Amino acid sequence: MEHQGIEYTVVQTINPSGWKWSFERDGRSPRWGIAFNRAEAISAAQRAISQLLRVQQHE
Repeated sequence: MEHQGIEYTVVQTINPSGWKWSFERDGRSPRWGIAFNRAEAISAAQRAISQLLRVQQHE
C-alpha cells in the first residue's frame, strides 16, 4: 500500500490477534504499530506517515 509516496504494509497477526502496520523512510529505523482491525491499522499507518512528513518539513 502507499500513502503520500511512502510504501507501507498491513498484515494480520495471529498471536496476539490483530493487524500490524509498518513502514521505513530514508534509512531511518522502521515505524510500526498494532491495531485491532485492518481499517484501524491502515488509518494508523497513514497518520504516522503524515506526521513524519510534517516533522521532516520543519527540519
